[in-house]
Amino acid sequence: MLVKRSNLLLCLVVGAFFTISTFYYSANHTNPSYTYTKFSNSHYTKVVLEIKKTRGLPTTFILVLSSIAGEDAYGPKRHFSDYLSTLKTLYENKSYQVSLGLLVKNQAEFDVISKILDEKTNEVDFHRITLVIAPTIEAQNMPSDDERHADKFQRERRRSIARARNFLISSALQDEEYTLFVDADIKKFKNPRELLSTFIDAKLDIIVPRIDVGSAVDYDRNSWRGERTKPNEDQLRKLDANDWDHWDYVPQDVTKNMFHFSSYLEDKPTYEQNHDNLSYTVELDSVGGAVLFAKSIIYKQGVIFPTSYIVGTTWERLEGYDGIETEGLCYLAKPLGYKCWGMPNMIAFHSER
Repeated sequence: MLVKRSNLLLCLVVGAFFTISTFYYSANHTNPSYTYTKFSNSHYTKVVLEIKKTRGLPTTFILVLSSIAGEDAYGPKRHFSDYLSTLKTLYENKSYQVSLGLLVKNQAEFDVISKILDEKTNEVDFHRITLVIAPTIEAQNMPSDDERHADKFQRERRRSIARARNFLISSALQDEEYTLFVDADIKKFKNPRELLSTFIDAKLDIIVPRIDVGSAVDYDRNSWRGERTKPNEDQLRKLDANDWDHWDYVPQDVTKNMFHFSSYLEDKPTYEQNHDNLSYTVELDSVGGAVLFAKSIIYKQGVIFPTSYIVGTTWERLEGYDGIETEGLCYLAKPLGYKCWGMPNMIAFHSER
């Protein structure tokens, strides 16, 4: 009898903890069409808005994911409302059931976005919205926008991005068939109404479009196929010694054996023959992440964005010399039979900074 009472007491205590401290409904929630749930612990806070009644009979379920650093994450003179408007061009008047997942890295912007989504959920027309803030996964001492592409910052910068992507997938992905990462500062698409249908109809595993920024017609150079440089003997010794304080190696293209989207643009006969075909595809060894489409089943099987350089690792080395973040995604997907592809005629325009 004493054991039974102890077990009952334990169940009541645990149940009370999760009821009172973990899930609760917001008294400030104003949209009656959506249920509102909030989860919070010492590592992160997650808010989920989910529609109570499905609109129509959608045939395709898609999850859109973005990380938002703060109020300036959307590009010059752009705000969260502009980001939402850009997304809406992809699915407006379509039969897709679109859900949204956001990892916000700034408490003030988290509060602003929470308020906007609560008040205007019907206007943005998402099936489910997952909003997360997770201070524990944020990297410290990250470079400024002016410095962020410098070689010396790439290892820690890309690690931080990979952590954010993985955390967002695990927090927001449910049963959506497709997942689309979109950088918050993507300002428009050249063919927005055709982008999702072209990706889906291709029936390919992982797809990226070409990213255009001003005069840079192939901005995301992490989308490539070919050969990269390898460390020399001195650099390998630093790897073996885990001498990261003096590690200065960043993999580079072996130019004669490397293909980027710009290679396609420069190949005039191929370009002239295919430039009107939005679904024209090229196989890739690596993808960028500014706009990244994938079958969600790939993530559900453990293919992630590596948080360290996985090419060149050993048991003794903390990490290797290549294949971090999106550049490691295809590396992990390939053994499972999945491939990465690019559509260079499908274009997304990135904000200039």
